[in-house]
Amino acid sequence: MKKILALALAALMLIGMMSVAFADGETAAATTTGLTSDAEISISNLDVGDTVNLYKVIERNPDNGGWKLAEGFEGLSSNTNIKKIVDNDASFAGLTQDDLEAIATAAKTAKKVSSEATDATTYTYDTTGNPGMYLALIAPVKADTIYNPIIVSADYTAGGNSISALSKMGQNGIAKKETVTLTKTTADITLDSGEIVKFTVTTTIPAYAANYTNPTFIMKDQLSTGLKFIVDAEHPFTVTSGDVTYTGAPVTNDKNFTLTFDSAKIAALVAPQAVTVEYYAKLTNEAPYTVNEETNDVTVEFSNNPDDNTSHGHLKDEIKEYTFTIDGSLFGNSDWTTSELVKVGVDKDGNPIEKIVKQDNGHESAALDGAVFGLYTSKAEADASSTNYYTNDVFNGTVTTANGGLMKINGLDEGVYYLKELSAPAGYIKDTATHKIEITKTTKTVTKTETLEDTCVVTYDVEVLESYSVKIDDATTSTYTMTLDGPSITKSSESDESTDIVNTKGVELPTTGGMGTTLLYVGGSILVLAAVILLVTKRRMGAND
Repeated sequence: MKKILALALAALMLIGMMSVAFADGETAAATTTGLTSDAEISISNLDVGDTVNLYKVIERNPDNGGWKLAEGFEGLSSNTNIKKIVDNDASFAGLTQDDLEAIATAAKTAKKVSSEATDATTYTYDTTGNPGMYLALIAPVKADTIYNPIIVSADYTAGGNSISALSKMGQNGIAKKETVTLTKTTADITLDSGEIVKFTVTTTIPAYAANYTNPTFIMKDQLSTGLKFIVDAEHPFTVTSGDVTYTGAPVTNDKNFTLTFDSAKIAALVAPQAVTVEYYAKLTNEAPYTVNEETNDVTVEFSNNPDDNTSHGHLKDEIKEYTFTIDGSLFGNSDWTTSELVKVGVDKDGNPIEKIVKQDNGHESAALDGAVFGLYTSKAEADASSTNYYTNDVFNGTVTTANGGLMKINGLDEGVYYLKELSAPAGYIKDTATHKIEITKTTKTVTKTETLEDTCVVTYDVEVLESYSVKIDDATTSTYTMTLDGPSITKSSESDESTDIVNTKGVELPTTGGMGTTLLYVGGSILVLAAVILLVTKRRMGAND
């Protein structure tokens, strides 16, 4: 009996010792009393590839089973709302925007508990054994996206514990994002040489959280060789950006400008700020006039990761501008020579005469140099062979055939023109017809993707020339199709038709209504008058006889 009592007493003593030992360790004690924790936290509304940087702001205090500020966030102890969470104060109603920004700012010097790229639009993190309040700062994979800081929590219960202030933060968060936009527009993508065109750039400066201590927003615009900024009273350079001031431009030179928006003004924004930039550019005679393409592009650079002040987001947009040429070459390439109009000579029976010249398009004719033509935008002016010619910065209104009968006319916009021969080569009768020339373009939108600053991939849409046709006297003589091939455009096809403007061998009679006609009239009148005088005189003399 004594042995049985001794064994029972030993068992009781062992149980008591185990209870004391577990009481000294909060985790063990809580485990034995039914500690449970949210299994995971989650953040939704992400883009696949975003990087979630996770920080633990408040963690469980093993000394008393309550809460404490985690390492790196001790400086928030004086914040009223955060203190209520730590003290498990049931009056806690939630974090304010100022509280959230204070937490996000403290995270800049705190240690991350996780940093990983997402493979889905929802990110999850297992908090088993690690309850607490977490901050998520998201580095976007997309160049145009900025995320606000996100707070999620993993609460726990131990035994019969009551309400925890932390539980009001929510286990699941929804990522709130802002999108930076950039668009450049203009009225038309085909121009005359010397034409001034207006460009409009619109973008959005996001409202940054306070953890973005020096937010950056920079706009850069670049013109290609044949475009030049025009700034004067009639063509002002204007920037509309609300209270956000900027430095740089209006323009630093003829080809580009940079606008750097004030960081302090950006940081003070409580809502996104729309920005509009309007300016003018002229298509100059520096353009290599053939079928010519000029580029006007714009980029914006902006902060999009509070953990990195040097790696920025980028966006880009661009506009293509085109001019056309008659009897020229496509994009400056002599292998792609066009010959829409060819001046030829024929005999009285309509047969080609003199030396036979084979054109680039395979057509054979007797080409004539030295014929002078005028170009007009009015048929009436062309019919009258007036001096009110069409002109631009590289074409003075008249052209003389050369290079095997071709007549090169540069810097043309899409539209309708009228060509009239003003004088024929020596020994030929000039063509009296007025020839209608119509240039018509077809465009398409292409999506371009490129990498800026080595790492930032941007995608944008550009309207480009797909094809254009040249009609002579309402008959399509040439159609040119363009394809986008990397950074340049190449011609892929060309019809092999051309229009011959004919001069007939012979001596040209004076033009109706001209000085020659007047001389004929005067001379004829004198002869008629002399005949009448002679006739009257003879009759009188006969009567006297």
